[in-house]
Amino acid sequence: MESNEKDLWVEYAFVIRSEVRKKIIITLSNKPLTPTQIADETELNLSQVSRNLKKLSERGLVELINPEEKKGRLYRLVEKGRWVVDKWNE
Repeated sequence: MESNEKDLWVEYAFVIRSEVRKKIIITLSNKPLTPTQIADETELNLSQVSRNLKKLSERGLVELINPEEKKGRLYRLVEKGRWVVDKWNE
């Protein structure tokens, strides 16, 4: 297994260990959303969503599209995050 593929599997394991992270990643697989929209769609509380978005962002699975905004910040999946979603949809 190549190093890059191994790294992707490590991120996959990180996501599937948490129901919260799984819900967030699945919700973001459709379109970019704000933390409030994610919380509404997943029925998670906003602080859980925000905390986990930070972790997912730090690991390169999601990104903040408009960091200059204070309100209406949009997050989206990046390539690594899409890979994770695709793997558990296989």
